[in-house]
Amino acid sequence: MILSVKQGNANKIHIYVDDEYRATVDSDYWYSEKYRNLKEINEEELTELLDAVSFRRAYNKGLDFLSRRPYGTKELIKKLCEKGHEKEACEKACERLTELGLLNDEEFARILANELLERKNYSIKRIKQELIFKGIDREIVENTVGLLDNDPKNRIILVIKKKYINKINDEKGKKRTIDALMRLGYSYSDINNALSTLTEFDEEENYD
Repeated sequence: MILSVKQGNANKIHIYVDDEYRATVDSDYWYSEKYRNLKEINEEELTELLDAVSFRRAYNKGLDFLSRRPYGTKELIKKLCEKGHEKEACEKACERLTELGLLNDEEFARILANELLERKNYSIKRIKQELIFKGIDREIVENTVGLLDNDPKNRIILVIKKKYINKINDEKGKKRTIDALMRLGYSYSDINNALSTLTEFDEEENYD
């Protein structure tokens, strides 16, 4: 079989076998590989070439995604597959990204957990659910949340003071506040405990 290439837009190289288009890869990769010197190619070599191209394309796309925000391994594999890349190529690309230190589930879990705690005000329980949903290993999840502030009453009081302090003076506002906090993952008993503490504090201030 005759192997040939054509220069595409930007740095793209289009690969043809017997004048039939088979794949596209970036020129930096193409000219660094052994295939650039081949004029003829057999079935085994073609399979190897197409697998290598699939890996390279998934790897480049993975780099692109990681340049925008952190990802966990399983989440990135899923994202790459959704973009049409073959699963095996996605897995190999993520393995390479992990080896290079560009993909790190522990670091991703830490960043996400802190964001969910500080920006979204999620409870520890809700944070664990979100990390597991992202495909993070349960051991990593447990280690990560173990480093977070795990005093639900204090967390709830902080959230109320930040977002709901003017809504808890009547029953309707208090109910809406409780519902909102439960959606963040806090238990009804912890919310009630925090509200009681705030009420007692207000009464002491008024008394003084």
